[in-house]
Amino acid sequence: MFITCHTVCLSFYLLRTVTLVVSAQQQAVLGSTNPDIVYVPPLCNVSDIGCSSAWQQIYIDCPSTNGTPVIVTTTTGPIPQSGNLVPQLFLTFRASTIYLRTSPFSNATVNFSITADPSGVTITNQVNTNIDQLIIADNLPESQTSTLGITFLQGLSPTRFDVESITLNVTNSR
Repeated sequence: MFITCHTVCLSFYLLRTVTLVVSAQQQAVLGSTNPDIVYVPPLCNVSDIGCSSAWQQIYIDCPSTNGTPVIVTTTTGPIPQSGNLVPQLFLTFRASTIYLRTSPFSNATVNFSITADPSGVTITNQVNTNIDQLIIADNLPESQTSTLGITFLQGLSPTRFDVESITLNVTNSR
């Protein structure tokens, strides 16, 4: 009887431990206008009348939010008004997973790159946002600082790249 009770108690303890480890993860959602996201050339705010940049904030009716208008950050590529700079975005973070959500109107191909520091491990992939509206990088070294870099790749025909949000899976520091 003692062995059975001991086994059951140990099982509950292990189950509780696993539950605590799982619940230690949380998600941080960054809207595309979050100041931690660095846009090159600099982003024009939705209220900046007369601002010229390859990156613009616009309102769209997005099915992922049940038709509620949301602000997305969008680019159609380099423009002369911002020095024909190729649009890029950067975000430095610590997380085990990163999700980048585009809009249903996004159809550009982008170069998606993550570099972990200090290890220098880099993941790079070309992503067609017409096919993948949710870009995911998983199993990242959360103990290291990672930098996300996205570069717009200009195609033969006009395309558009939208950023709706970036979600990070992070460990709760409690």
